[in-house]
Amino acid sequence: MSAFLANGTYTDIAKVEGGPTYKAYMLGSREIQADIVSAQYCPFSQRICQHWPLKTVQTHNPLAPILGALVAAAESTLETTIEHAAVSVYDKGTIESVLAKRDVHDALSALGVDDHYRLDHTATLLAPALGIRGNCSDPYILPEDPAYHEDPDQLVFTIEYTRDSMTAGLWREDCGVMEMTHRLNSAQLGHNAMQACRETAENRTICEENFKSALRSVTEDRRRGKHEEVNSVLIFGERADDDSMLVALRQVMGEQFPNGDSVDLSGVRSFSPDPAFAGSRATAQTVWAAQGSAYDVQFTDEL
Repeated sequence: MSAFLANGTYTDIAKVEGGPTYKAYMLGSREIQADIVSAQYCPFSQRICQHWPLKTVQTHNPLAPILGALVAAAESTLETTIEHAAVSVYDKGTIESVLAKRDVHDALSALGVDDHYRLDHTATLLAPALGIRGNCSDPYILPEDPAYHEDPDQLVFTIEYTRDSMTAGLWREDCGVMEMTHRLNSAQLGHNAMQACRETAENRTICEENFKSALRSVTEDRRRGKHEEVNSVLIFGERADDDSMLVALRQVMGEQFPNGDSVDLSGVRSFSPDPAFAGSRATAQTVWAAQGSAYDVQFTDEL
């Protein structure tokens, strides 16, 4: 969770780890591609793992406690009442889920916080915050007009790496519009699961190959020309600095894209010194830019 303050500065406030019910809820909303990995690794308690891989979880509202903790942390840090919040998530499936939107809205409404009943994908907010946007004329200018200009679309690869999951996506950016063409969400490829694999596998190279195979699958795009370059690689999440992940990612980028050996992997760092807060910072900036000075304080929660 981050805040964008009235004086134009950011404040990174808190990271809150949810309990088993929250984790089960979030895992249940993901699209797990189990065929990519060789083992059905489950990083949680046996009570949860007996239902692995998780599909749906029946619960009152597992988001309420964690959102309540984040709002309390924000109010304590900023010494003010939080009235508005924007929530960003790293999984497209969650954004498209009516249930997820309802649970977020209900949890914040119970706290007296307005969320405008919306969810945004972290990548679609992080890209413009980093200046990733084609220069295009206004829609009403016709191509035959001498003032018409439209930059070609560009490829953006994103990876959110945490203790419990790896989420990767291939995006096309066209005149400021981000479209995801491929994605992968996996708890089995997160930092902790990969560490466990390396420690227990007879041949740890199998773990690395599974990880790289998953990344390769995300880079596939039938619309992509053989020599099309990747314009940006955005890496965020609490384990974004993991050496093993970065080595694997660099190798896959080099294999899949002509410029993959040289593309910058540190772009997010200039925006957010702690990559765990990159998404919430971008969300806070977006809300502030959209609403101007309507509120003294804006903050975001990132699930």
